Amino acid sequence: MRFLKLTFAFFILAVAAGLAQNSASANSIVFSSTAYEAPSFYATYPVPDKGPVTYSSQEVKLKNGGTATLHNYSLSLQNDEDAFLVLYCDIPNTRGDTAALDQMLDGALAQFDNAKPGPKTDSTYSGLPARMVVATGTYTSGKTVFNVTAYQRIAVQGSRVWQGIVICDQNSNCTADDANKFLNSIKIR
Repeated sequence: MRFLKLTFAFFILAVAAGLAQNSASANSIVFSSTAYEAPSFYATYPVPDKGPVTYSSQEVKLKNGGTATLHNYSLSLQNDEDAFLVLYCDIPNTRGDTAALDQMLDGALAQFDNAKPGPKTDSTYSGLPARMVVATGTYTSGKTVFNVTAYQRIAVQGSRVWQGIVICDQNSNCTADDANKFLNSIKIR
């Protein structure tokens, strides 16, 4: 899953530091009629064409030398062209002000080649004050270059950093409406 590796890099850099296009073809992503239940949140993912939502975790090294556990719930669609993700990580003394959230988004965007972000704007993430950005760019895996659009929201709840990401290959039917439908469905418990 090429996008999941990219997403881990996004979030790890965003935490350690302290894509908008509509498809010309009809929207073909169908969302489930029931919410996916996880221990800390629930969300309505698209109906999978390759299998269920997968959970993974990994220890990440923080800039201060400590470690934290990154929790990742992901679903890839359309032969891994699109990915819908919810990530969270507990990090002590995390700031949730606009400047800190923007810095985290910048860390994530730095992983794209030729990143062209739109303006960062205020948003909400399950009712929490959040920042969001949409960016286009390229991602290279081996000799293959993928043109992608990423929709990201990030928020802080106490010491927990939450990130919602939708990564869409620009040749797929994944749209801004699909990304927002998913991101708006995420409810933190």
